[in-house]
Amino acid sequence: MKKISVFILVLMFCVGMGAFAAGGKDAGSQELAAADVAAQGFNSYDKAVGYNQIKDSLGPIDISKIKQPLTVGFTAKALENEFWRMEKEGVEAAGAELKAAGLNITVTVGAAQGESDELGQLSVLNNMVNRNYNAILVSPIADGNLLPGVEKALEQKIPMVVVNDAFMPQIRTTVGAWHLEGAELAAEWVAKKIGGSGEVAVVQGLPKNEAARIRTEGFSNYIKKNYPNIKIVGTQNADWDRTKAKEVADIWLRQFPNLKAIYANNDTMAMGVLESVRGVGKLGSVLVVGCDGTSEALDSVKAGELSATVNNFPYYMSQIGLEMALRILSGQDVPKVIYSPQTVVDKDNIGKSDAELINWTGFKLKK
Repeated sequence: MKKISVFILVLMFCVGMGAFAAGGKDAGSQELAAADVAAQGFNSYDKAVGYNQIKDSLGPIDISKIKQPLTVGFTAKALENEFWRMEKEGVEAAGAELKAAGLNITVTVGAAQGESDELGQLSVLNNMVNRNYNAILVSPIADGNLLPGVEKALEQKIPMVVVNDAFMPQIRTTVGAWHLEGAELAAEWVAKKIGGSGEVAVVQGLPKNEAARIRTEGFSNYIKKNYPNIKIVGTQNADWDRTKAKEVADIWLRQFPNLKAIYANNDTMAMGVLESVRGVGKLGSVLVVGCDGTSEALDSVKAGELSATVNNFPYYMSQIGLEMALRILSGQDVPKVIYSPQTVVDKDNIGKSDAELINWTGFKLKK
């Protein structure tokens, strides 16, 4: 009798697991809409495309196929960071432009209280899902903090687009800066400016952050492969922190008197490095290059202090994300990974507008 009971329990367990697996298969096919991107990595996906390379071939957005009025939400990271404020300003400006062009659209932006406020960001997303927004853009703080809200949105068939931050394989389309390209642009710029030889160093962001790892490895590997006479004498993380970056640079400038350039993974750290370089009277003789294109960095380039920044134009990045969401709503198939434009901004091109630098042409609509 005991053996029969055990057999029945095992049988029930197996049947239950089979049902779970069957249900999980359907959920998995939805949840892992970008499983192939996850397998290869956002920065090395073989079907990724640059926005400027495809924008003309995509054609105008057919708004006659979009149910109106519509509300599009953007679940951003903390607006205390200028980068995310620029994302917010960009997507709101795009919404106003589209409304003026005849699309009945409302764009709403919500954000976490801080860049570690994972639950707060999830609450923002859940509110948009509960209000049944027509599409939602997300910039997740972490790989999984928005997962419950994303799953609920997918169940309600709300189209979603990741904009620039933590990649989520559950969401089919991601728009963002190609960190590898940015790192290589910085490396090539530095190499040419120092004549292809000399000592350089790299200040890394948080090591657990993919952007920091890719920017550091991409810069270093490009130098090693293409410029054997350039030696990378130091690589040290400063956790995206200005003060820590200054402290790292203070040590390097004493340790390596022949240092020719320092590349920082973001502009916040680059400005810390710049303080150190200025403090020892080596402004101009030690190049300092950042990444992101913050207003402080651009003003510093204009003033002749910061050598350069790799600008990835967050103001326009969020607009590209909104464009892809509208194309999805219209029934158009869009690529899974779209790399937004970026370029090195230095004293030679600082006078040009962002729109000029990336050849921005705005939205084209078909009514």
